[in-house]
Amino acid sequence: MSGDAFNIVLLGLTGTGKSASGNTILTAMDPHLKPKQLFESQPSSTPVTTKCQFEMMPSLFGRPVRVVDTPDFLNDEINNQAQVEECKKYCQPGHYVVLLVIQMGRFTDGEKGILERLEKKLGCRIRENTIVLLTHGEDVKDNVQSFIDERSHLRSIVKECGYRCHVFKNFSKDRKQVMELFKKIPDYETVFPELTEKQSLIDCRVG
Repeated sequence: MSGDAFNIVLLGLTGTGKSASGNTILTAMDPHLKPKQLFESQPSSTPVTTKCQFEMMPSLFGRPVRVVDTPDFLNDEINNQAQVEECKKYCQPGHYVVLLVIQMGRFTDGEKGILERLEKKLGCRIRENTIVLLTHGEDVKDNVQSFIDERSHLRSIVKECGYRCHVFKNFSKDRKQVMELFKKIPDYETVFPELTEKQSLIDCRVG
């Protein structure tokens, strides 16, 4: 495991769009990736991802980046303790961010208290390094802030994560949404030494 790699760890329930979001990040940074270099992703109420898997970006803004897709750790029907232990390897202080993936328009009872439950499962606090990633942004007509404010449990999760929240339109090819996500990573200037305002504007125009 590359010690200098920064890990982007996708966590969330089945069907929220973890794998699709990982692919959105990967293809935004390298539009020439082949299908076999992407995570398997399809709409399903049953788990498609059953183990931790990752794709490497050898150099992104000055350092290697590992995008980590994970199974639903809160699915009681699956014994995934071995995968929980695998995930812990990618959550070393200073070397990771968690994207807590929640599908807009489908906030369920299972997601109430999800942050505390994931922290208990992993055995460590992750909220200081977590961004709430709302997926399927194209399906919601409301203002995003209004959408969050009208859902007290979702509002609470966003607050617990230091109000770090981002929306993905997973079918969009716009690189800008990924660049904006990177700039919400805590201490992103240190994490990505070559990610400057000028550089991000240039990258958003590529493609």
